[in-house]
Amino acid sequence: MKPFFKILSRLTSPATLTRQDGIAYWQEKVLLTLLLVIAVLGLITYIPSMLLSIKEKLWIIAVIDTLMYLFMVFLFFKKDLSYTFRASSVPVIVFLLGMVLIATLGPFGAGPVWLFFFPLITGILLGFKAAIFALLINLISIAGLGALIALDITDVLEPFNFKPWMLAPGNSLAKWIVVSLNFMLLNIIATLSVTTILKGLHDSMTDLTSSEKRYRQIYENILDVYFETRLDGTVIEASPSIENISKFTRKEFVGSSLLDRYKDLSKREETIELLLKKGHVSDHEIEFLDKDGKVVSCSINARLLPEDGDPSGRVIGILRDITEQKAMEKDKQALEERLNRSRKMEALGLLAGGVAHDLNNMLSGIVTYPELLAMDLDENDPMRKSLGIIQSSGQRATEIVQDLLTLSRRGVITREVLNLNDLVSGFLHTPEHKKIMSFHPNIDVETQIDAETPFLKGSPVHLQKTLMNLVSNASEAQIDGGRIVIKTYNCHLDRSVKGYEQIEAGDYIVLSVEDCGTGISQEDLTRIFEPFFTKKVMGRSGTGLGMAVVWGTVQDHEGYIDIISKPDQGTRFDLYFPISINEAVMPSKPIALEELKGNRETILVIDDIEAQRQIAGVALEKLGYKVNTVESGEKAVEHLRENNADLIILDMIMEHGIDGYETYKQIIEFKPGQKAIIASGFSQTQKVKDTLKLGAGCYLKKPYNIEKLGLAIKNELAGTA
Repeated sequence: MKPFFKILSRLTSPATLTRQDGIAYWQEKVLLTLLLVIAVLGLITYIPSMLLSIKEKLWIIAVIDTLMYLFMVFLFFKKDLSYTFRASSVPVIVFLLGMVLIATLGPFGAGPVWLFFFPLITGILLGFKAAIFALLINLISIAGLGALIALDITDVLEPFNFKPWMLAPGNSLAKWIVVSLNFMLLNIIATLSVTTILKGLHDSMTDLTSSEKRYRQIYENILDVYFETRLDGTVIEASPSIENISKFTRKEFVGSSLLDRYKDLSKREETIELLLKKGHVSDHEIEFLDKDGKVVSCSINARLLPEDGDPSGRVIGILRDITEQKAMEKDKQALEERLNRSRKMEALGLLAGGVAHDLNNMLSGIVTYPELLAMDLDENDPMRKSLGIIQSSGQRATEIVQDLLTLSRRGVITREVLNLNDLVSGFLHTPEHKKIMSFHPNIDVETQIDAETPFLKGSPVHLQKTLMNLVSNASEAQIDGGRIVIKTYNCHLDRSVKGYEQIEAGDYIVLSVEDCGTGISQEDLTRIFEPFFTKKVMGRSGTGLGMAVVWGTVQDHEGYIDIISKPDQGTRFDLYFPISINEAVMPSKPIALEELKGNRETILVIDDIEAQRQIAGVALEKLGYKVNTVESGEKAVEHLRENNADLIILDMIMEHGIDGYETYKQIIEFKPGQKAIIASGFSQTQKVKDTLKLGAGCYLKKPYNIEKLGLAIKNELAGTA
């Protein structure tokens, strides 16, 4: 039977409507079912009716039956016709058929049945108002037939050989009135009953459809995820927003198991335990793995619903992605920690400054008078040694006071342009360095002096003391011996980088000191720059102010600190100092600029960082070029559509808009052969290689000096890059 019902359902299914269309869907389905029944079962009625009509020579009935049957079959197969036309045609045919049968066979034939059916099918297919109209038509038609009986027009119709039943002798008007009144009473009761029920169902379905549509819109557009699962983890339902969180489509997610989605299955067990115990969970945090294996932090509000036949029930709830919120909270916490650290250091600095001022006045006598007293004593006088110890202690105290001044941010009074490479090399020959190494003879110190632009504006005294403190700390971290690596190198940051501090975009000279010692714990990292916080061996070089001096010096030089440390693997301090712009362009050693100078060629500099455009502009003007600068690839394309440039200097990675590769690709579409060199703070990436393949001359790594820039431009303009 199932195949039969499947075929029947397919034949009577509306072509363009679905169940979501409510009463319209069911009206269309009823119409198609009715037409199909008429087409199939009507044949059983049609054949004997035709035979009887032919036998009785009732040719009008035979013709009308045939036309009506064929028209019904036609309506079934022509589903593309409007519903109103098809639905109206059926009651009209029913009415006509009923009238013909009553006129020929009287009230005791099939005619009243068809007329009785006429308002009922009208109400089902066309609604309550149409059914009332059909009842009026029935009433008028029956009254009209009664009028014909009352008028007795047999003589008028006799020439046409037409003998309606109601005009036959013996069929009085009284009988007709009695039959008609009973018929209309039952017809009205039946029609009103059916149409009232249908109207109520229609109104309910309309409200239900409207409500379902409203909730479906919410369901399909909600940002959070509505879900239903079984306790074994099988997903029963999930809203389409699951794709935003998990990257799985709803179809992929429904039916899958959450056991594969939890980062930590023990967290799932904890969730299930809470549901079984309390029946619900609120703002419960879990971690999911998305389709790419990335961890997504989520908050769920869920409830356990028992089901009949399933004591374990199912879980329904709302899932919210809080990954970004968690990251923001973490960033906020880190920012608050940095702010608190800065405030604490500032407060300690103010205190240290006041103490240092008073101590300096007191120490003057301790440092000066022992020397004066010793001048009046013999060389062998035992008091000279005691006075020397007093003087040495006073000088040591003076050094501590100087550290306090640095901490108070009052130590760096004068600044000068200095060479960090030379400063590092010079430190290795100082008494301070030799003293540190005397305490740690089994430690090797290596240097990697790689900064091509080593110039910054600052205090050599404070920078050397900073380096001394870092080397001393690195030595203390390697009691059993080890290695210290001191590096200098240039670094260009296209955007801010989050380290121990937030390092802003720019060009830097970096001083790096790395050891392979015990490392620094996370707890100690938060306090490492606090005054008098130390784990070094007191009595050698540890005063508790060394790292505070480092912090104060870097702050005074408008720099940044980054710390990378792993337990038992070592620690690296990276100090970022802004490059001195003038010295970055013009090295301290004289350069033969005449060989690098251009002939007033036009250079277009494309870079999203203003300082980099400024550096390039100053250098190019000194080299004798005309310079234009733009801050994005889009503006470069726009500029070159209206102007010419002998060469462009192209930044590869720009914060906003198209990158260097796409910029050059668009330019050569309307300026083929445009000469260009690439300037980037990153290593040669695939994008750089692709741009070189398009025709760019060479790759120049930031930060560059004037000699490298001049040579690159000269070679590219000459076609020898």
